[in-house]
Amino acid sequence: MKEILIAVLTFAALSLVTYQPKIFVGTDNQTIAVVDAQEHLPLTISFIHSVQKTPVIEELEYQGGEFVLQRTRYKSQGVGLPFDAADGTFHRDGEWFIVEDMNRRFKSLELRTGKGTQLRITLNGREHALYEKFPLGTKIIVKTL
Repeated sequence: MKEILIAVLTFAALSLVTYQPKIFVGTDNQTIAVVDAQEHLPLTISFIHSVQKTPVIEELEYQGGEFVLQRTRYKSQGVGLPFDAADGTFHRDGEWFIVEDMNRRFKSLELRTGKGTQLRITLNGREHALYEKFPLGTKIIVKTL
C-alpha cells in the first residue's frame, strides 16, 4: 500500500509539471511500469492459451486515451479465439492465424496470471514476464493515469 501511495504522489507531482498522461501497469499494491502515454504507443500481451495450450499474441496501441486491439496472432483455432468475419480481417501466415483490423477499444485492461499461461506484457520496448513475478490469479491492471 505504501508503494502505491508513493507512486500516486510521484505521479501527481509530475503531472503538475508535465501534464503528460501516463500508462500504468501494475497490481492493486505494486507498480510494474509507468510510461508516457504517447499516441500510437504499442502494447503487446502474449500468453499461452489456457485451453489450446498454444501461443497467442495480442497487439494493441494507445490511441486517444484508450487501448485499441489491432491484431491477434495465434497458432491453433478453437474455443476463445477469434474466427468470425466481424472480428476483423482473417488470414494465415505460415503456422500463424492472424486477425487484423480488429479495432476493439478498451478504457483499461484487467488480466490475470494463470497456470501455464506465461502471461507477458511488452510496453515501451520492455517485456515484463508477469507469470514469473506474481502468484496465480493475480490481477494485472493496465490503465491511463
